[in-house]
Amino acid sequence: MTTSMQTAIRNFDLGPAEAFVDPDTAADYLQTTRRHVLEMVREGLIPGHPLDPHAKKKDWRFLLSELHAYMLSCDQRPLGACKPPRRV
Repeated sequence: MTTSMQTAIRNFDLGPAEAFVDPDTAADYLQTTRRHVLEMVREGLIPGHPLDPHAKKKDWRFLLSELHAYMLSCDQRPLGACKPPRRV
């Protein structure tokens, strides 16, 4: 790797990383129950990140920015529109 590439990589600022939140915090944000949040993420209705994708029983974490973007996308869809494709 050249010196100019190394300098460019060092100068690239990603900013502060957003913290992942647990299902309880996601439920508070969405103003619903923890159980409903877990049902929605299992059905692929909302974005979520399993801590261990290979585990039979997944422990989910969420980014509030992704949940916010999802909620905004729901507002922009016409009534009766199909839900977004399921995330795997």
